[in-house]
Formats: sequence, structure tokens, C-alpha cells
Amino acid sequence: MLDLLQDHVLFALLWTIAVLAGLLIGWNWRAAWPERTLARQLERITNERNALARLYTQVKYYYDLREVDLRKVSLELGNLREQVQQYEAERTLLLEAAQANTTRLERAETDAARLASEVVALEADHRRLSEENHLLRTELEALRTQTSGWQRLHADFATAQHRLQALEERNLLLEQERRQLRDQLAIARARIEQQLRELEHYAQQVRQLMESARASDAFSEPTQTRPQGDDLSRINGITPEVARRLNELGIHSFVQVSQWDDDDILNIARALDISFVRIVQENWVGQAQTLVTGMP
Repeated sequence: MLDLLQDHVLFALLWTIAVLAGLLIGWNWRAAWPERTLARQLERITNERNALARLYTQVKYYYDLREVDLRKVSLELGNLREQVQQYEAERTLLLEAAQANTTRLERAETDAARLASEVVALEADHRRLSEENHLLRTELEALRTQTSGWQRLHADFATAQHRLQALEERNLLLEQERRQLRDQLAIARARIEQQLRELEHYAQQVRQLMESARASDAFSEPTQTRPQGDDLSRINGITPEVARRLNELGIHSFVQVSQWDDDDILNIARALDISFVRIVQENWVGQAQTLVTGMP
């Protein structure tokens, strides 16, 4: 109905038909009924005409609104067409992206399968590492127990180190004393060598005197007898050969041996070509003193 009212020509035609129909109906009523009835009918027709006029005004208003809405709809339709074109372009892009995403999805599924296998392997590694961690904790407890022992050993080592430092300091002192003794020994050795040289010179003089004494004894009177001495071989360590050589050096009695000092022992050892230590260790002087004391 509203579509028919939107057409102006059709609307005017309908309006004319309605007016003519009203006039015909009115004239017919006027001829058929009395004046009052015609007046009421005319008033009713007038009211209907006014109603139709109001209806026309409303229809015209709605028509204008429809025109405005139609223009708005046309503009919106243009916008929608542009949006449809944009959507088509976006749809094309989305289809291309969907194809790319399909490839990515397949690749992601492959990666997911690979990662799932890796997760299984990692879980196995996790269990293995958990077991190893438990073993390591057990070993750590054992190492802590050993560490306490090592700490005690470290304390003992520190004590030993302090003692070692003290010993090293003592060793340094002993080394200094040894150097001093070495210097003193060198000095004593030099003195002994000097005394040995003097003893050698003295022994040479003694030999010369003994040789001159033998020569003088050879020319002495036959009736003259040599003084009788002690048997020096009674001293432990003095052999008959050593006793003979002592007699040659002028040592004939125990009294002479008992009176030896260190210099005499050194000179006799040098003359007999024996060790000074041997005479001291065998205690020739002490044995001679004992023999002298025990003589009648």
C-alpha cells in the first residue's frame, strides 16, 4: 500500500476517483433522502475528505521521509558496496593467508610431533637425572662426612705445619751453628795441619838423632850395656812391631807412655803412621797408667 502511495500520478488518480465517487454517492443520497440526511452525508463526506487530506499529508510526510531514507540507503548501499569490495580483497588475502597458514599448520603439526618425541626423551632424561641427583645427594652426604674428617686432618696439618716451621727455624739455627762449627773446624784443621807439619819436622829431627845415636852406639865400648825397658806390647793395641818402632823413637817404659798429652799422641801417631783416633780408642795412655800403678 505504501509503495502505491509513493507514486504521485497514481496517488492523484486515486484521489480524483475518490472525489468523484463521493460526489456521485452524495448526489444519489440527496435524491434519495431528505435534506437533513443529505446534510449529514455531506458532513460525513467532508469529514472523510478532511481525513483523506490528512491522510495525504501524512502519506506525503512519510514519502518525504522515505525519500530521505532512500537517499541514505543509497549512500549506505554505496558504502556497503565499497566495503564488500574491501571485504572481497581481504577475503582474497585471507584465502592466501589461509593457504600459507595451512602450510604453517602442517609444519607446526610436524614440529609438534617432533617436540612430543623430544618431550618423551626429555622426560626420560628427567627421570634419569632425578636418579643421578639422588645418587649425587647420597655422595654429597658421604663427602660431607669425609669433609668433617678432612677438616680435622686440615687442623692436624696446620698444627704439623706450625711444628714444621718451628723445626725449620731450629734447622736454620742449627745450620748457622753448623757453619760456625765448620769455620771453627777449618780453623782447627789448619792448626792441626800446621802442628802436623811441625811434628813431621820434629819426627825428622828425632830420626836424625836416633840415627846419630845408633852410630854412636856402634862405636861405644863392647862392655857397655843398653838400659832395659818395659814390654810395651803388654798394652792392648801395641803389637811387637809397634813396640819396636816406639823403642826406636826413644819410648821404652810405661811411665813415658802414661805421660803423653794430646800433642804427644798426635806426634807419635804421625811417626808410627797410624790413626790418632786408634790410640785414643785403645786407651794406650790409660793402660800405661794402670801398668805403672800396678808395678812393684
